[in-house]
Amino acid sequence: MSENIIIKTDCFFYEGSKPCAFHKKDGRLCNNCEDYKRIESRILIVKLDALGDVLRTTSILPALKKKYPNSHITWITKERALPILKSISLINRVFCVERNFIEYILNETFDVGICLDSDSYSSSILSIASCKNKYGFIADKSGNPVPVHENGREWWLMGLNDKLKRDNRKTYQEIIHTICNLQYEKHHPLIGESIINENLIDKFINENGISRGEKIIGINTGGGNRWEWKKWILDYYCQFISLIKSKYPEFQIILFGGPEEIDFNKEIIAKVGNLVIDAGCHNTLEEFISKVKLSDIFLTSDSLGFHIASALKIKSLVLVGPTSPWELEVYDNGEIIYPDIECLSCYLNKCNKVPNCMQMITPTKVFAKFELWMNLK
Repeated sequence: MSENIIIKTDCFFYEGSKPCAFHKKDGRLCNNCEDYKRIESRILIVKLDALGDVLRTTSILPALKKKYPNSHITWITKERALPILKSISLINRVFCVERNFIEYILNETFDVGICLDSDSYSSSILSIASCKNKYGFIADKSGNPVPVHENGREWWLMGLNDKLKRDNRKTYQEIIHTICNLQYEKHHPLIGESIINENLIDKFINENGISRGEKIIGINTGGGNRWEWKKWILDYYCQFISLIKSKYPEFQIILFGGPEEIDFNKEIIAKVGNLVIDAGCHNTLEEFISKVKLSDIFLTSDSLGFHIASALKIKSLVLVGPTSPWELEVYDNGEIIYPDIECLSCYLNKCNKVPNCMQMITPTKVFAKFELWMNLK
């Protein structure tokens, strides 16, 4: 009997140590299974950090699936990105570097390997992986990241030369598609529906007296601490909030932030009182994404919040100063707001210029953009 059993290990539904779902359903064998789906190519993606960059990199997945039909995609990342990547149906398997992953990489062979980070750790992972074709960055024998092909050289040099970075006018999405030799079709980043917690959303709106159908403005103060002036000005947030509530008192405003913004957001709330609803600064990734989904428009700096709003196809107003506004993609659903200043996109960690780039983005200017994108004038 066992001699007549065929096991098709190249099937998408092969489980290895347990029967597949179709065998459990009706006892069928691989021999004549009408649901057999052969894996035609195996793809490895290495993208570790930062979480916002991981999210916006998911925009390459539709192009990969188009170029490599019936491909099986493995993504290596850091643990905090697992909830997002595991929610995306186009990704078949996710490993994180904090757990066991290297055993799989050393044992397996891939048709395509992609590393889009030019750091030593990420590029070393792609270097040791057995891939028929590699794109992006590998590490040389000294552990130094270098581009695999000429397609990656421009992005590599931009990471090493501030002037080249400042002169660039291509979006990150355009750049990574070029690196991977993919046709760019301007796909949004991806977030799977499974990460959206509708029960959490219902609880949040009920606790805060929000009615379904009300216009909601999300304001995200997060932006990390790498660049001193990546975030907007505290008083500007307060003025912007007051402008909205004075002209459109019926709108609800939800204030977002992360652990680094606890004190900052407390100061805003102390100044504006009950003009905002506090989303909290200790949300899990699932909680943060679910609450952001409530927004009709999202005001943010270049941050994880922006990339989440893009993936959820929420209108976004993105305030940018020390980093490149031209690398950001809003998919014709919002606007990158930046000042007319010669030193824009300087990538300096600190700045003593007065006024600096973020101080030049005034609340009245942002309010005008808000009214425009909300079709209020």
